[in-house]
Amino acid sequence: MVNRIRYLTAVLVLLSSSISLWAQDDTFNPASPAEPGPPGGDVPMLSLLADPVEGGTVSGAGWYSVGSKVTLRAYNKSNYVFERWANEAGETVSTESQFKYTKLTDDETLTAYFRFSPGSPADPVEIAKLIYHQLTVKAEEGGSVSGGGKYLPDTRVYLSASVSSGYVFDGWHDENGTLVSSTQNFYYTTLARPVTLTARFRFIPGSPGEPAMPEMLLMHKLSVYAEEGGTVNMGESKMKEGATTTLTATANTGYVFSGWYKGDELYNANRSFTFKMGAEDIVLTARFTFAPSSPGEPSKPTTKKYAFYLLNKVTKPGTTVDYPVYLTSLDGLSDMNFQLTFPKELKPDLASVGLSAKADGYTVSCEALNDTVYAFSLTGGTLPEGNTSLLVFSVPIPQNIATAQNYPVKINQVSVTETDGNTITASTRNGRISVYKNGDANGDNVVSIMDAISVVDYILGNQPDNFIEEVANVNDDGGISIIDVIGVVDIILGGTDSDAKQEGNEIEPD
Repeated sequence: MVNRIRYLTAVLVLLSSSISLWAQDDTFNPASPAEPGPPGGDVPMLSLLADPVEGGTVSGAGWYSVGSKVTLRAYNKSNYVFERWANEAGETVSTESQFKYTKLTDDETLTAYFRFSPGSPADPVEIAKLIYHQLTVKAEEGGSVSGGGKYLPDTRVYLSASVSSGYVFDGWHDENGTLVSSTQNFYYTTLARPVTLTARFRFIPGSPGEPAMPEMLLMHKLSVYAEEGGTVNMGESKMKEGATTTLTATANTGYVFSGWYKGDELYNANRSFTFKMGAEDIVLTARFTFAPSSPGEPSKPTTKKYAFYLLNKVTKPGTTVDYPVYLTSLDGLSDMNFQLTFPKELKPDLASVGLSAKADGYTVSCEALNDTVYAFSLTGGTLPEGNTSLLVFSVPIPQNIATAQNYPVKINQVSVTETDGNTITASTRNGRISVYKNGDANGDNVVSIMDAISVVDYILGNQPDNFIEEVANVNDDGGISIIDVIGVVDIILGGTDSDAKQEGNEIEPD
């Protein structure tokens, strides 16, 4: 009891000190932890559809934080007129072709409906809104940046800065030296003119030095860069030979991912993959292709009527995740087939597969093709158009699984049969399951006093950096409270996760 009280007192004292330091300099970053991955993570997705596809185009899709005000636009094509925006339930959201939408907590899909009206001309678009302007991002000494490119005005662009060892991030500044954002990774709304943003970094002499020479001899440098048009989830890192990490590239609106390159040679064509360090330093560059007519991810390509997509889930070792497969369709479907690929560390429970209400009437079969690939088949039913959770199954998370890791889940080999018997393919979006230690609220793979401070800061109504609610909720009661702070302290003092989950967290005297 005495140790716990002392620890909790230390948390409150350090939190008070931290708040004072943040008030003086909002770049304070005690451990300089790496920023989380690019958008996608746990930020909910907003997908946009046009119905019919040939009736018009839509813009504004992407990942947005809850409560964000998003500008959505629908442009009718000739011989069509815009009617309304509707949500997945068919409810009218707006009758204005351009409006501000407030992002909700979950992934969602909005559809712009157009009506065939022969002789109706397409709505004119302001010339200024059709001009692309260059957004240039630069980094001063101490780090690297990504996210620049050519964009239309009023486009939300994700910018990312990675910090080198011995430095801390000191803000994004415009051409006049004005601070634009003190957040290392953030969404920037483009202007109707060229803009240059520079990330500044501050050298901290007192930062931990380089590792000792024997250890240093075993380390090699991985340098990761992004060409204009997208972001990457890290900058430079020193790794031991044989060590692995996940590299992820994300294309901004108007760009598509082209591949990872080592020099001018294609190294890996997957947007996200597991990199294994070799016996020498390596530089990898993510390249993107400017394709302004392409819809921004995760909007569904207008050349395909159907889109299967997976979610990003965050969990802890020793738990079980309910993992759904979603489908967005513009027409009815009959039979469907697809494959899911899981990492070797995760084995889905095929006996737990359940269909959604909208998929009632199908017969579902699933088969493990090997240790990582699973084939799914849905036959004998008819699915109406719309957006739905097609099916869901359980994925047990091993107790001994490596933490602070993203485990990709991929969907491919998709074929769908339309109600007229025509069999075609569909677009897809992969997902992942991220696993963190219970109580590791800041995601640095160590449960420490900094996690307790983050939880207290969150309870006070702030938004601590890199905060992971799923593991900050130590006792799994669905909310974050002072009981979770005590749970983090229990883990630090050598208690178990189950200790933290006991109701009331009763404590035996020392």
